[in-house]
Parts: sequence; structure tokens; C-alpha cells
Amino acid sequence: MNWAPIRTARDMLTFDPEGMSAAQRQGDACVVCHKRWPRPRVRVGRFPDDMTALACADCAEALLPAPLATVVAFPAR
Repeated sequence: MNWAPIRTARDMLTFDPEGMSAAQRQGDACVVCHKRWPRPRVRVGRFPDDMTALACADCAEALLPAPLATVVAFPAR
């Protein structure tokens, strides 16, 4: 499995590891809600030392911006 960030650095959130537990910093717990099971799998950002920050699916949905909608032209009459 590839743990490298998939987005560009300017799109990634940077998390401050100061108030986080060791499990959160190592990717064993969600960086938002501390949930350990199921193990967080969504890459939502990074730490200043370029380690990947992981979140559970519910928290990741709230953190990541919604994709831009596809613009579709109205049908011709």
C-alpha cells in the first residue's frame, strides 16, 4: 500500500502534533476523533515532518473540501 500523500502540498492540511497522542501521530488513531477501530485509512493531511495524517471516513468527509461540481449545459431545444 502506498502511504505517500496523493494531493499537492498546497492542498494538504498541516496538523500540529503538539496536542495529539502517539497513536494519532503514528496513524493508528483518527487525528480528529481519536477512533482506533476501524483503523483510519483516509489521508487528510500531513505533519510538519512530512508524516501522513490519517482520519476515519466520517471525519475525513468533514475535513476535505467537496469536489467541484461538473458543469453541464442545458439541453438544446
